[in-house]
Amino acid sequence: MKLKGLFFYGYDNAGTHIANPGVDKKVAAQMMVLEQSGMLCKRIQSSGNYSKSLWRRIRVRMPFGSPIGDFMTCYRDEFDGYDFYYIRCTAFLSLPRLLSIRKLRKHNPSAKILYELWTYPYRKDYTRRWFDFPFLIRDICYLPFLTRCIDRFVTVSYHDIIAGVPAIKMINGIDLSKISPASPLPEDGSIHVIAVAKISPWHGYDRFIRGMAGYYKRGGRRSVVFHIVGDGHEKSSLEVLISALDIEDRVVMHGFKTGKELDVLYDMCHLGLISLATQDKDIFVHSTLKSREYMAKGLPTISTGITDVFINADYKYNLELPAEERIVDLEKIIAFYDSIYSGTPRQKVISEIRSFAERNIDIHATMQPVIDYLKS
Repeated sequence: MKLKGLFFYGYDNAGTHIANPGVDKKVAAQMMVLEQSGMLCKRIQSSGNYSKSLWRRIRVRMPFGSPIGDFMTCYRDEFDGYDFYYIRCTAFLSLPRLLSIRKLRKHNPSAKILYELWTYPYRKDYTRRWFDFPFLIRDICYLPFLTRCIDRFVTVSYHDIIAGVPAIKMINGIDLSKISPASPLPEDGSIHVIAVAKISPWHGYDRFIRGMAGYYKRGGRRSVVFHIVGDGHEKSSLEVLISALDIEDRVVMHGFKTGKELDVLYDMCHLGLISLATQDKDIFVHSTLKSREYMAKGLPTISTGITDVFINADYKYNLELPAEERIVDLEKIIAFYDSIYSGTPRQKVISEIRSFAERNIDIHATMQPVIDYLKS
């Protein structure tokens, strides 16, 4: 008999201001692999109108507040009777959600409950802005109760135990069949660097922007164009910085893009920027979804910290910058670009990186630890 499970994730009417295409693609691929492994998996999404109004921001920070429309705010009878439950964590842990997970355990004592963390450790995400501290306090109070209700955390970190609960360690994977390699556009003499993300301080894009400004202030002659694709609460501060440094002609804020519009930008660009500030929240080995998409597209990458799949790999297409470097040395970026493309056609570079991706980050391989546990 096939195992049956529920997968809790996402909003059914998310607008572009909260959309996260990278995670959406990952979840769709995870469910596909679970079904291909012989399981039946149904997705439960949150409903209701997601708003970024001031009232909502105040409400969710109240002691018992929860995301509007959260699928687990109110327990439903339809949740009962499954063999496993895969819950992807939301931005914060709320009391209504905790009580629903507790009821899920009580009603389904023999089921396996997995709780996927988007990153770990994560609590520094709650400390950058004073008005996010209620989330930190809530997490400290509620996490011990959550751990009594779940069987495993799922994490892309290297932790075997999290808050006393065994962890299933995996790396982020991607469905390569849904992402085609880049098709290079004619060269225009510039080095094009792309960064695709829901913009947050942990991406450290300001460090790259300041590095560009410094390079041109010192008389740098090579043309580098930085393409930032995405929205997020840090977008406006980056726009102010770009204007203050007078490099609007060299940094392009594209906003949210997906599909063919995003593909055209990938076709133009030579390098992908992963992240420059994850070390600020004590993450030194990372498994970001954007790194997977860059590899699937065939782009060499730039980051601080270590990308998990590059450890002990004979891989020359990643530039690891010093974590303590607060302003990027653009000369290093240019030298990295020259070392790759000065003697190698771009199409060959794309092909070699894509081959590496097929061997190391295909979702079928990265989900195997979860499948093994569910079938055990």
